[in-house]
Amino acid sequence: MIVGGSAINPVEIHGQSNKVTVLTEEQLASELGNRYYDAVDYLLKNSWMSDTLIEQKINPALAFGIIFPGLVRYSALRDIMEGGAYRTLYVQRGRKYAHYTIGRFQMKPSFAELIERNITRQKMTNQDFDLKNNPKARSMRARRLEDPEWQVRYLIYFIRIMEKRFDHVKWKSEDDKVRFYATAFNVGYNRDERTIRRMMNPRTSRYRKAKKVKAKDRHGDVAAYFYNLDGYRFTVKSLEVDNKEEKK
Repeated sequence: MIVGGSAINPVEIHGQSNKVTVLTEEQLASELGNRYYDAVDYLLKNSWMSDTLIEQKINPALAFGIIFPGLVRYSALRDIMEGGAYRTLYVQRGRKYAHYTIGRFQMKPSFAELIERNITRQKMTNQDFDLKNNPKARSMRARRLEDPEWQVRYLIYFIRIMEKRFDHVKWKSEDDKVRFYATAFNVGYNRDERTIRRMMNPRTSRYRKAKKVKAKDRHGDVAAYFYNLDGYRFTVKSLEVDNKEEKK
């Protein structure tokens, strides 16, 4: 099926048996429900995000595909009720409490700290991050993550690191790249390519053991679904051409 000028492929999932089944776009749409449209509306209304990404020569369609699964899962009420308690534990007691999610993009303090260390070590920014493991540094990081502008900045840093780390990869398609980036965002971009691709595969042990695999558990699938269905609303063709020219 062609929607918005892009072909939408069925999404594979794994059920209780070893047989791979196919999740059609209708089934995925049913799984995501109105949360899908709420997430798209949020991106459309906050056009400053697209503007910021374009200024950085990053295609918003790719960037939004990466964080779209988090947008779909986001609950403002849960963020308010749970965020404060987890934030206090993280700030006061340290890294073992750094795995809670914050904000629309559902980023974790552990993710932000890894980003900060990587871009500082690779001299990819002039931003002076406090990388000490103390309450003050953790508090500053938590405050940054609560700021939408900083979440976009962390997303930009993530894409820059991915571009450098996996520059050798020949993507089969833009769909493949979006799935890979979104999976790396979810499971850890510091893993090697083979591991990330294995996590994209519905035959991994995690999914074999699951009685039912929901769409929200498959970041790559949700990311690709958004990219193929509504990515055209944010795609900037001139950026795609410029980026290809720069790589030649």
